[in-house]
Amino acid sequence: MFEKFKKNLKKSRLARRSIRVERELSFQNFQTARACLLFGVERDLPVPLLERLRVMLSGKMDVEVLVLEKEKEGPAVEKVKGAVYVSEEDVSLSGRLVNARLHEMMHFSYDLLVDLSPGPDSVGDYLLRFSRAKCKIGMTREGFQCDIVFDRASEAGAFPDRLSELLSKIKTC
Repeated sequence: MFEKFKKNLKKSRLARRSIRVERELSFQNFQTARACLLFGVERDLPVPLLERLRVMLSGKMDVEVLVLEKEKEGPAVEKVKGAVYVSEEDVSLSGRLVNARLHEMMHFSYDLLVDLSPGPDSVGDYLLRFSRAKCKIGMTREGFQCDIVFDRASEAGAFPDRLSELLSKIKTC
């Protein structure tokens, strides 16, 4: 019972916590982007979509995958090969990142961060706000605002095509 109270307290504190992260905002295309972070929440993560994005982007830049694990309740979930898995315990009650690899990823200035979360998640949204990525891209959803937002696609397979079209059309100076 105490653990459930503690988890709910952490979620509400992280959702309300304001974060002041200095990051360089810049829009990258396929020619200029060198590093990308794909992010998703384990139970909601469409693995085929993530793999399609990883294949599409890895030909142009270095791609890392960060997955926020949820409680182990329910059926087993397909694991993403080569992904960095973190849990809610890797973020303290005060919002400090206690996992060294997570801390490193959030402080790295990725050219692109692609959020594949379909809905709000207080810990996931906190991590996304904490990231120093130069350009954050995602689909319309409550809880987190990206720099570039796509309306929800009627089918999940349309997102990689829309992202590819965008990244090939962005002009940089």
